[in-house]
Amino acid sequence: MELSVCIFAHNEERLLPKCVGALDAAAAGADFRAHILVNGATDLTFDVAKTLAAADPRITAHNLPVADKANAWNDYVFRIAGDAAVHVFLDGDIAPRPGALAELARALKTAPRAYAAAAVPACGRSRRAWARELVANRCLSGNLYAMSGRALDVFRAKDLRLPFGMKGEDGFIAYLLLTDLKCGADDTHDERLVAAPGAAFEFDSLGLNARDARTYHRRLIRYSERHFQKAVLYRRLKRGGAAALPENISEIYTSEALRGLRPRLDPVNFWYDWTTLRRLRTQAQRLKPRFA
Repeated sequence: MELSVCIFAHNEERLLPKCVGALDAAAAGADFRAHILVNGATDLTFDVAKTLAAADPRITAHNLPVADKANAWNDYVFRIAGDAAVHVFLDGDIAPRPGALAELARALKTAPRAYAAAAVPACGRSRRAWARELVANRCLSGNLYAMSGRALDVFRAKDLRLPFGMKGEDGFIAYLLLTDLKCGADDTHDERLVAAPGAAFEFDSLGLNARDARTYHRRLIRYSERHFQKAVLYRRLKRGGAAALPENISEIYTSEALRGLRPRLDPVNFWYDWTTLRRLRTQAQRLKPRFA
């Protein structure tokens, strides 16, 4: 098997068939096996995944009870993934462009010291700026990227798992790679992450309707916690290295760690940041040890 594909799907009953239907053209003739990880879906996503798997022996559907992408990533890397030269990770609400998976594999093959290759967006109003950032700053987009089989072997050997409940696993994986999987302050290992500009993905832009308004609202809640998570988690890891990596992201939110954090002063994020900080500080107080 040349490619192993991991598709994360949470409440994607509408878009998952389009994602899976694009795999053959995206693989451009390469052999692949796909795993659909349905995590905590409350709609018919798992039924759709089972139907897709029944129609194609290369596809396996997995039903994970918890709606947590970081937990699903760990499950794939440590339990599900078999031997493959390249492992492709993508979200069930995107569609890889023709040749995208083959381009990711090619990028890893031509950069033998790289652990991961990043794809770029092919649509959206900010696609050009987004693509430039991915290429210039050695970033990953969780929508679509690939990792070498060797990289997964190192993750397993070091028992490096993503903290349960974390937001923005793609940025955290990029940080791990740029520190050569050591965490810490030295994030200069640019050779571990390469861009694959020829690997592109498409997604449906949000529209002016109630469903997409709810999606945008939930997205801003996640982005707000991700903003504060980055500030607290990276400060902790730069001081303590991989030994400071928590099992559950809630462990990092202590009263001391949250002290000094403030909402961003822009009209889109301020209310979400203020609400998120209040929730995290309340949570920290509840978890604070009590002494008799």
